[in-house]
Amino acid sequence: MEMNPQVEAKLEQIAKLPPAARAGILAAVAVMVGVGYFFLIYQDSQVKIEQLQAQEMELQRKLSEVRSIAANIDEFEEEIASLEVKLQKVLRQLPNKREIEVVLTDISNLGKTAGIEIKEFSRKPEISHGFYAEVPIDLEIEGQFHDVARFFDMLAALPRIVNMNAINVEVARDSMDATVLKVKGTATTFRFVASEKRA
Repeated sequence: MEMNPQVEAKLEQIAKLPPAARAGILAAVAVMVGVGYFFLIYQDSQVKIEQLQAQEMELQRKLSEVRSIAANIDEFEEEIASLEVKLQKVLRQLPNKREIEVVLTDISNLGKTAGIEIKEFSRKPEISHGFYAEVPIDLEIEGQFHDVARFFDMLAALPRIVNMNAINVEVARDSMDATVLKVKGTATTFRFVASEKRA
C-alpha cells in the first residue's frame, strides 16, 4: 500500500522530534479520537440505550398489569357473574313490555287466591320516566278485612314491584256474619324501557 507523499513527509518529521514531543502529539491524537468517539458514536448510543430502557420499563409495567389481571381473573369472573345475577333480579322487578301482561295476570290471580272480589281492574296510560315507565292500574276490590289484608300482603311479596297509592277504604256491606270492605286505589307497577326506544 503506497502512502501519500505529504503524509509520509509529516510522519518523518514527527519521527525526528524528541520523544516528549512525540508523546504529546500521540496524546493529542488520542484525545481527538476519544472526543470524536464520544460525540459521534457514544452519545447517540447512550440516547438509544436510554430510550430502550424507558421502553423496557413501560413494557415491564404493562406486563405487571397483565399478570395482576391474570392472577385475579377468577375474582373478575365471579364479580361479573354476581352482577349478572343482580341484573336479572332487577329485570324481574322491572319487566319489559311483553312481561307486563304477566304481572297484571299475577295481580288478578292474587285476588282469587286471597278470596276477594275484583270489581274494577283497568290499566291507565303509562307515565314515562326515561329508562322506566309507570304502569298505573285502577283497582277496586271487595272482601272481608283479613282477605283484603292477605291480598295486600301477597301483592307486596310479588317479585315485581307493585305499589298501592291513593287507597280509599269504606264499608260495602255490614252484617252479623261479616263486614265486607270496598277498597279503591291505584296499583302502580313499573316497566323497563329499552334504550333504543328512548333514542
